[in-house]
Amino acid sequence: MNPTKIMFLGTSSALPDAGGDTVSFLINDRYLVDTGWAAVGNMRKLEVDPAQIEYLLFTHLHHDHYLSLPSLLFYFLSVRKPLKDLKIIGPADDVERVVKLAMNFLQTDNFYPDCSFPTVIPLTPGDSYEDENFNVATSSTKHPVQGLCYRFKDKQTGKFFSFTGDTAYHPPIIDLIKGSPLLIHEASMGPIAANPSDNAYLHSGAIDAAEIAKAADVGKLLLVHGSKSISEASVEAARKIFLKPVEWPKDGQAYIL
Repeated sequence: MNPTKIMFLGTSSALPDAGGDTVSFLINDRYLVDTGWAAVGNMRKLEVDPAQIEYLLFTHLHHDHYLSLPSLLFYFLSVRKPLKDLKIIGPADDVERVVKLAMNFLQTDNFYPDCSFPTVIPLTPGDSYEDENFNVATSSTKHPVQGLCYRFKDKQTGKFFSFTGDTAYHPPIIDLIKGSPLLIHEASMGPIAANPSDNAYLHSGAIDAAEIAKAADVGKLLLVHGSKSISEASVEAARKIFLKPVEWPKDGQAYIL
């Protein structure tokens, strides 16, 4: 039996560092979480065939998290894989509209009139979804658009972990992720606790992420969604609160559960 593997395609900010990408990652080389700016190219560099992606899970639909959706769809079309084989899970407020816009951008009516449509699975916070190989439970996040925090369980290994997407400090996340061996939490505000009066875009700092991880008693915290310039200081700040392992992953880095 293969282990549960999480491999990062990018961990940078909405406007990523040169040569990097904003947050996206693979689960078992078959499930993609967000697309960043360049998911197809990032996967191919890591010798993962984008056409083997079975599910795409969106945490939310801000631009930096879906920018390369059209290129992923185009890859499927180019290798003659039916788009209906790609199942796209995401926030109910936005996911169907964004997928339709991506299809329109590709002018599928003109160039691929007989192509199928991706299988879209809208979820509202609190919903769950189950496949024969995994299940996910969700909670709300605190962000300007509807977001989903996920608790992902690999039914083949029995392992599970959680990831937040973009969010300000949001206590309801704690109940969903409690006891997770691994938590991926954004820390785009850097090595601080975000000031609610100066956080219009509703993001977290490393201290916010550490407080959530501590309250949920998770096993390990991975911080993401910021430039390299804040990563080391963010990890140091989080370690003062969350007295368990804290890291900022590198692009291409894999974690095994």
